[in-house]
Amino acid sequence: MKNKIVYFMIFLLCIIIVLLLFLEDYNTAPTITKVYYKNEYNSDKTRDVFIKIKRHNKNNIYCKFIDEKNNESDYLLASNNRCTYSIKTGKYKIIIKYNGNKKVSYEKKFDIDDILSIKITNHKKYLALGDSINLNVKLDYVGNVDTNVKYESSNNDILSVDENGNVRANNVGSAVIKVKSSNNLSDEVEIISTNLIRPKTLDNNKQIVSCNSYSQEDIAILDDILDSRVKEAGVGTRAAVAVASRFLTLEFPYKVPYFYENGRLTLNGVTGEGRYYKKGLYLGKEKENEMTKVVAGPSSWGCPLLNYEDDGYRIPRHYYPNGLDCSGYVTWVLVQAGFDLGDIGAGINPYDYDYTDVGELRYNSYDLLHSGSVKVGDLIGWDGHIAIIGAMSDTKIYVTESLLPGVIMDEYDYSSPYSKFYSRYDYIIDMSNVYKEDGNLENMF
Repeated sequence: MKNKIVYFMIFLLCIIIVLLLFLEDYNTAPTITKVYYKNEYNSDKTRDVFIKIKRHNKNNIYCKFIDEKNNESDYLLASNNRCTYSIKTGKYKIIIKYNGNKKVSYEKKFDIDDILSIKITNHKKYLALGDSINLNVKLDYVGNVDTNVKYESSNNDILSVDENGNVRANNVGSAVIKVKSSNNLSDEVEIISTNLIRPKTLDNNKQIVSCNSYSQEDIAILDDILDSRVKEAGVGTRAAVAVASRFLTLEFPYKVPYFYENGRLTLNGVTGEGRYYKKGLYLGKEKENEMTKVVAGPSSWGCPLLNYEDDGYRIPRHYYPNGLDCSGYVTWVLVQAGFDLGDIGAGINPYDYDYTDVGELRYNSYDLLHSGSVKVGDLIGWDGHIAIIGAMSDTKIYVTESLLPGVIMDEYDYSSPYSKFYSRYDYIIDMSNVYKEDGNLENMF
């Protein structure tokens, strides 16, 4: 009997020990065993962190995150033994609630600062021989990181690049410029150095483009250069209008002549005679063959074309090099930029739709120019003539237009109310409702 009592006491003691061990384990606070992150970042530059938790019973556990500014989350129910929260770099207090209302807190430092991407704004660029550009490299990053970028040229004889991303065209050809971030992300751009264009130069004394002087291959390259300029500026934007107007006046090494239109008002559909409504430059026999309705052509820019006008300078029934009239030039620029406003002309005419009707017509004045409302890409002119504002500084305005000398860019000082700019041009047309967006607009070239 005595032995049975002893055995029972031992058994009871064992049960008590087991119960105590179970209760101790049951009441043991959950612990954080692992921290890991979601691969991508959220739109607000946070990153989801996953807290792996070791639990000691099947009761629900909850997590609360408190940052260094004492901003705190609601309690989050742990799922699959983990809590998830969107964090930024910094110290957080993590409170874990378990077994009803028991709590335990941990401090963790999270570091999500990183460079997310490196990008060059176009993966193909053209550069005039002897010209230089600065690569527009964009880093997308979070927090405090090393934003230094390394540059490398695949052929320094053709294109050299310095530590600041300044690229210079040394010889005709192409090379690849590679950029690399401090965390080894990279991007690259092919740059073609060419003598088909020149560094942007204000020169109204250029020679007239010769008739059919370009090969079909060179014409295709010139069209691609123009197209790449427009795309980089933003097709359908004010910036695209600016770069298209500057391309023909500043970068193209020859002057497109002035030519009176043949047939716009009387024979609707005539193209290529003082006007050109297609993308690219009107150069070469192949583009002449695209003309389906003509009066005296087809003749591409610089090629002889029969003139019908008598203005004291041009003789009717004589041949002159084909080019663009004033509204033809404006139309050409707008088409290149992504705007097709139709076959319309210049002048203030109450019966015909013309360029003075496409936007708000405002009369040119010193106050208007200094109001800040006139922008590059707005149209400008006088009755019977239309042009484009191609660039502006605080004191200078540059007008691109086609006049009897040809397609040119003129510089005027508008800082004085007595400037001839105010007496020369009667009105300015606000094109904001047409362009809608500025794009990558640069006011100066």
